Amino acid sequence: MEEITLGDITLTRYFMLYLEDYNTAVMADFHLGYEDVMAQKGLFLPRLQFPHIMDLLEKIFEKYSPRRFIIDGDLKHEFSRNMPQEWREIEEVIDFISERCELIVIRGNHDNFLRSILKRKGLKLHEKYSLGNYIFVHGHRMAEIDGNKTLIIGHEHPSLTLRDEISATYKLPVFLYSPQLIVLPAVSIYASGTDITKNEFISPILQEYPQNFELYGISEEQGILYLRNLRSLMGRFLVDEKFN
Repeated sequence: MEEITLGDITLTRYFMLYLEDYNTAVMADFHLGYEDVMAQKGLFLPRLQFPHIMDLLEKIFEKYSPRRFIIDGDLKHEFSRNMPQEWREIEEVIDFISERCELIVIRGNHDNFLRSILKRKGLKLHEKYSLGNYIFVHGHRMAEIDGNKTLIIGHEHPSLTLRDEISATYKLPVFLYSPQLIVLPAVSIYASGTDITKNEFISPILQEYPQNFELYGISEEQGILYLRNLRSLMGRFLVDEKFN
């Protein structure tokens, strides 16, 4: 399935949330330059992430033609400086999107030195962005939930580990959806996150405002899938652990 629509919100297989009423695409956690950072630590990874992201962007603009694009934090990966790979890839992503629509970039916890790159392109780095009934922050800092608006965050990199009939496991990136709070999956192929059923939330927003989320997973083969309600899923795991 290409997409699932929930009111005026569409969740897509492209790791993108689309707000139809505002013709706006939203993605988070690109972590551009990840391979370069890992190479500095002696771990050499194939440079697959940037082509993957550009392929997603091309498909998004071909299918949805958004007039506004929001990157909800962590466009880059390195905390302490701008690595050469980051600089090149960020400029290419910015140019690609800005040539096609308005670009809004929200600061994530990895984006300490992103402002200097954006300034060269005439773009502002936002701490927070509001659009109609929606508020966007990255999620690494506390933000209150307004009962009249929906908060959309990244940062958590939510995923779910599934096991098949031969006990092989694989991890699906997931959207966490509730009317008050939506958590975006990480776009990065190297930062797919930890299983939300087995770990404490890392975002202070999720720690303070736990939600009864609906889970929507992204499968390379099947597209976007409704999985189930998080509380019912956690209840099943708790029963399994008690009797096994």
